[in-house]
Amino acid sequence: MVAGLRTSLRVSLLSAVIMVTGCVSNSQSDLYGGNFDHEEAAKTRTSLGLTYLQNNNYTQAKKNLDKALAFDPRSADVQFAMAYYYQLVGDNRRAEEFYKTAIDLAPENGDIANSYGAFKCQNGEYDKAKAYFFDAINNRLYANAAQTYENLALCAQSQGKVDEAIGYLQDALKHQPARGKTLFLLSELYAGSEQWGLAESSLSKYERVAKITPDYLWLAYEVAKGQGDLEAARDYGEMMVSVFPESELTKRYLVQRDSLQNRVVRTVKSSPVNEVESQQAGAQVEKQKQGEKAEQSTTSEAELDDAGEQSQRVEPNDDEQTTTSTSPSDNEQKQNIELSEQSDKFHVVKEGENLYRISLLHNIKMATLLKWNNLENTGAIIAGQTLWLVPPNMQEE
Repeated sequence: MVAGLRTSLRVSLLSAVIMVTGCVSNSQSDLYGGNFDHEEAAKTRTSLGLTYLQNNNYTQAKKNLDKALAFDPRSADVQFAMAYYYQLVGDNRRAEEFYKTAIDLAPENGDIANSYGAFKCQNGEYDKAKAYFFDAINNRLYANAAQTYENLALCAQSQGKVDEAIGYLQDALKHQPARGKTLFLLSELYAGSEQWGLAESSLSKYERVAKITPDYLWLAYEVAKGQGDLEAARDYGEMMVSVFPESELTKRYLVQRDSLQNRVVRTVKSSPVNEVESQQAGAQVEKQKQGEKAEQSTTSEAELDDAGEQSQRVEPNDDEQTTTSTSPSDNEQKQNIELSEQSDKFHVVKEGENLYRISLLHNIKMATLLKWNNLENTGAIIAGQTLWLVPPNMQEE
């Protein structure tokens, strides 16, 4: 969750900083003439620095941002960009200093407040993060309320506050009803809390505004399974195989496909089989009733013998009793063997993954993963960490 939150907020942070500072000027011929403009030079260097950051060239980014700071140290935009740079390189102390200065220089700047809130959330300061997020939202000149509500939701989710996160995503959609990322995040949260109908509704809206991805098809597959629609789940899985054969999620589906196919077949066959069994049982009961009437109305030994023979004829034979009593247990045993063979014992967290996504991958509730791994909350995981997917008594050191 921490890795996923960091990745998502990094994108929004970079967009905000670039938007605030503006684009790089193509004409710099008059910057160093007699009428040198320090503010304009600072903006140009800041934009260059952020462009280098976007391309992961940290050395050139730092050089340009240092020059921007020298040109105009009282610029909130420059202070903001410097804060972001230090945040990316993990120097939280310096990032904090530059954020504070930027806020002091431009207390009404919603973009800076939003980014500072994201920074606070990454550092586990949820209450302070929430305050800065709402400072941005309540700014009447701030135009990115949907993004900030989304950040609030990610922050709340990282703290295990799922209901609160759902509420923030719903608020985000009030500002931008067709925001694809928000719709997808909301669908994930609904699925994670097993609100399958709401998850399906939200996901159908996402499908109308965004392109098909492996993540979308996997979530649709999980939602269909959650609703008990195994045929629809299989269709989504086969679409993954057809369109995204190399995806890790497709490989995950292929591991589950045989078991799912067996379940689909059993579901399709269950209705007519049950109907036949019900008809046979009804016929047997009727015959027994007829036998009892015949026994009561007949006084001769011959007729009693006939009634006895009739009673014997309505009893089910040994083959039928064996089939009825052993077949379900055999199927159940076979299914347990399949699940045991397909189940992984642990999962290594990848960059950008969160506990919810991992719970979907392995069909294990988040609360169960927390318990099995002694985690305090859903945000307490990092990339490279190994998570147990089995209870403690099955964990091997």
